[in-house]
Amino acid sequence: MALVLSWSCDSLPHISSANAKVYAPPPVIVTDQRLIPCRDTEDKRMEARPKLKQYHLHGMDSTDFLKCYFDEGSVFRDESVGFVMETLHNALATGHIKGETLIDISIGSFVHHLFDISEYFKEIIILKLKEPCIMELNKWVNTRTGAFNWNHASKIAIGLKGISDPDSSCEKEEKCKETINRIVKFDFSNENLTDPEVLPPADCLISAWMLEAVCQDQQDYIRNLRKMSKLLKPAGTIILIVNLDCTYYIAGNDRLHVLNIDESFVKKALTDEGFVIGCCEILDRKVKSDLVDHKQVIFLIAVKGNMQGN
Repeated sequence: MALVLSWSCDSLPHISSANAKVYAPPPVIVTDQRLIPCRDTEDKRMEARPKLKQYHLHGMDSTDFLKCYFDEGSVFRDESVGFVMETLHNALATGHIKGETLIDISIGSFVHHLFDISEYFKEIIILKLKEPCIMELNKWVNTRTGAFNWNHASKIAIGLKGISDPDSSCEKEEKCKETINRIVKFDFSNENLTDPEVLPPADCLISAWMLEAVCQDQQDYIRNLRKMSKLLKPAGTIILIVNLDCTYYIAGNDRLHVLNIDESFVKKALTDEGFVIGCCEILDRKVKSDLVDHKQVIFLIAVKGNMQGN
């Protein structure tokens, strides 16, 4: 039986088309001094670059990653924080994304994407690949010294609800922390990602910038997407946030691998796995920086159909 969605991007507030641009910040030019600044000869630049590291194998500087891409002063804040939070807020406003359990499988240790959605689920289970990211996340959850400051993101969250009271931003973070049930280490090499533990099937799974960071080729991407989908209940919702046409990103002193994929591949991967796409939003990159080379960010919401058999 075909799965029919009762909502789509067209029903989201402030969004009128599948490729609506929620944010359109002015171009910003940043040159990372750790890289060779000359852009005249691509061959020379490629020769000078060190071999790309693998996030799932080598890890990364999780603190620098947050500062570079998610800090209040980051040139990427409008797309990595603002675009994601506003688009997700509008999707949640339809009332179709809710339930008992939400699983988050995202790269690094950022949490801003959970501020709004935590109000729609009774518990959040966060899956992380690397210990440093777990440690960084635990610092924030337990309000420890040195925890990353997410106040700018919590202000965006309450602002989207039309609230300006500064105390409400602190309450937003605390409510999110209370909803986080646990943080579990996982491994993509396992068929059951959290082996030996078996998690209860989730109503929703959100994954930001993870699959393209750990997969070596398209088949690898499809295999890992299939493993992730097994964590969902039938008719569960998956939310993917993906960098398109990207090959690397910088964290600390390391340049890390990203699988170069486009919009059509991500959509086909979802539909081939039995998902029905209900929302697709794309933001064109405006920032000029050597820290990462993506061209677009895509935000997808899809519902798990019946063809998967799990």
